[in-house]
This record gives sequence, structure tokens and C-alpha cells, in this order.
Amino acid sequence: MKRIWIAALLMVAGTQLALADGARWRINNIPLDMPLEDELDGEFLEGIYQEKLMDRLISSVLNEWPSYHIDSTLKVGKGKVTAKDSVPGADTDPKNEQMQLFFSSAADQHRIFWIRSRKPMHAPGDADGIAKMLTMVEQTYAKPDRIITQDDMPGDAILIIVDTSLPAEEQEKIRAALPQPMTLAHEDYMAFWSMDLQRRAKVLGPDFRGAIVQLMVFQGKLEAMQTELIDLKRAQTVFKLD
Repeated sequence: MKRIWIAALLMVAGTQLALADGARWRINNIPLDMPLEDELDGEFLEGIYQEKLMDRLISSVLNEWPSYHIDSTLKVGKGKVTAKDSVPGADTDPKNEQMQLFFSSAADQHRIFWIRSRKPMHAPGDADGIAKMLTMVEQTYAKPDRIITQDDMPGDAILIIVDTSLPAEEQEKIRAALPQPMTLAHEDYMAFWSMDLQRRAKVLGPDFRGAIVQLMVFQGKLEAMQTELIDLKRAQTVFKLD
């Protein structure tokens, strides 16, 4: 029954893309394919952090294991970051947004192949509230190609969207690799956010590139939205996925 409810909401929401065809999808102004040090479309990653994220940036660190990645903590809400926001433990405080950027091999210029963001939400988790979130997702990316839900978790959903900037034949190839209907065992659904890339490649296909949005509802409230942009083909420059 809940699958029908979510699907109906998507039909009502419509599809109005905020981005022009061919534009790079972004999370917090950061696009897939951005090199760690070189420019992309006239921008540098360091410049995005300094010019577009500085007012929200609580902490950020570059790690080299198991592959190059940046862990960042961002303030949610109005106002610039203050000393009060930067107290010990801020990087794990659920009221803050956590973001990770994963980079490909040095030979590939350490380009971003995976952006992950977990952002706390304080919104209604009823049908109207979820409909508004689905509209926002469609306006930001596109209409989901697959929706994964769990019957015992009303309002929760994992939305999978193939990158519309790809050539049409590549989009169709990626969609064809996604099961229809798409389901996950309960334990895989619950662990989806922490699922390793090898398992992701089995679920989504080794060439998947696109957006994944996970809505998390608890006791009638939308508590969090987890968003990912991922390119599994580029991930294979640093990880063995087969």
C-alpha cells in the first residue's frame, strides 16, 4: 500500500527541473567530476569551500585512507559559524550536516566520484510533507527512476535517479541494469547508507551514475535526508567493484 502512496505523490509532484539539461548535478555547490586541485568549468574546489561554504563550514579534513576523501561538517540554519558551533564533538553532532567527498585515482586527477550528505530535517512526515520533499528532489535532479520502500516504515523511501546529463543511450543502459520493481531486503535497506561500494555496484550496476536520496521518517516527522551523487565507473579507478 505504501508503495502506491509514494508513487501517487510523485505523479502529483510533477517534473520541473531547476537545472538546465546537461548541467552538472551538485550537493552544496560541489559537482561530481571536480578535481581536488585543478579547475572544472572555471571553478576550483578550494574556491567553492572559501567562497560558497565558508559561512557554514565547521570543520573539514582530508584523509588518504582507504582512498582520498574529505570529511566536512556544515552548520544547518541561519547565521555564520561561531565558536559555539565549533565545540568538540561538532563533527558527530546530529544537528549538523555531514558531507563526504571521495576522489578517484591520481591518474584521473583525483576527481570526485562520490558526494555524500546527511542533513537533519524538521518537517512533517505526512503525505503533504513528503510530497513537498519529492517536489524539491525532482526540481533539483529529476523524476526518480526507481523508488525503494519498506512496508513497515511509512514515509521512508530511497529515490534513485540516473544522471540526465549523460547521453540518452548511456542513461538507458544504466536504467536497464536497475531491477524493476526494485526491492531490498530489510537489513540491506536499513544499512543502505553504510553499504560498501562493492555491494552498491551489485544493487545499482557497475556503471551507475546519478543521485540517490533517502528520506527518513520517525513518528510522523521527517528527521533526515541523505543525499548522494555517485559515479561507480569512476570509483573503479581506486576500488575493485566486481
